[in-house]
Amino acid sequence: MFIRTDITSLPLGRRLAQDIYSFDGQLLMSKGRVLQESHLQQLLQRGYDYIYILEDENKDDMHESQISEGSGFKSLTNEQLPKAFSTSVESMRQMMDRVSSGHMIKTDEVEECIDLIYDHVLQTYNVFKHLQDLRNKDEYTLQHSVSVGVLSIKIGQSLGLDADKLKNLGVAGILHDVGKSMISLDIINKPGPLDASEFQEVQKHPVYGYQIVNEIKLGDHNIAQAVLQHHEHQDGNGYPLGVRGDKINCFARIIAVADVFDALTSDRPYRSRMPLLQAADIIVKSSCGQLDPLASRRLISYILDITTGEKVILSTGEEATVILKNEVDPARPLVRIGERFLDLKTSRDIFIKGFVS
Repeated sequence: MFIRTDITSLPLGRRLAQDIYSFDGQLLMSKGRVLQESHLQQLLQRGYDYIYILEDENKDDMHESQISEGSGFKSLTNEQLPKAFSTSVESMRQMMDRVSSGHMIKTDEVEECIDLIYDHVLQTYNVFKHLQDLRNKDEYTLQHSVSVGVLSIKIGQSLGLDADKLKNLGVAGILHDVGKSMISLDIINKPGPLDASEFQEVQKHPVYGYQIVNEIKLGDHNIAQAVLQHHEHQDGNGYPLGVRGDKINCFARIIAVADVFDALTSDRPYRSRMPLLQAADIIVKSSCGQLDPLASRRLISYILDITTGEKVILSTGEEATVILKNEVDPARPLVRIGERFLDLKTSRDIFIKGFVS
């Protein structure tokens, strides 16, 4: 097992968990090396901010999902976060059922739903492994709502939002599709493409959601505005208002990125989920017109950070390790197959099919 840690807060004498390569693919330091001051200075001078180190053998409660040691976050067991997700999904189910039956959602129900996951999300480095577990167990609309809340929090965390705003952003993410509880399940769960009238009805869900959230009176007006505007586009071609750019609520711009990414990486009746790096590539392309560029870039950076060093399966059937991320073309990093390197940026006929579980 290994953990990620900032170089500036790394105690000396810890062992590298992975080989470190230069930006041109040359081996700098081998896995297992005991780190000294000179090693850390060399990495800092080369522009490295963090590395992966082996767990302390005397700290059995530390897990791969832990954030860097210097961050002040507590460690989590691998079971805590999935359990919190599942409980939050069940809470979301009850809220959606209340709305469908004509009742109003209570403020304490919303607060309980976000409290179930909030601290766990902040403390977990790679949330995607746990989102994968959730997707295998729950119906799309409910797990999507919780997943968008989780991803929105991670994006907001990388943007440096203060604690109150970050939690309210998570609330907005969880509630972004609450208006779908007012739409027929036959339309919501339709396995194929919607016809024109059905699509028109689905496009009403941000307005329905806005009305529902306004009745809850959550205090922060950004929550209701985000629910209303999460399908608006930067170029003004979204719905329901057709607003553009900075006219779109700041929470809504973040949630839109999380919404699209989670939809791409989820199984649907009419298509299979897309691998993380391919979905990241679409987010990059969508940031030129549809999605907010800054929020998109923060999500991409997060994805590329957690996938660097991971093992993947190539279209050739070979197993490889991601060595160097590609921010311009995320689906095409530099990988290592055994002792040789392969730059997928130039080897266009080969692609990553998925990650080794």
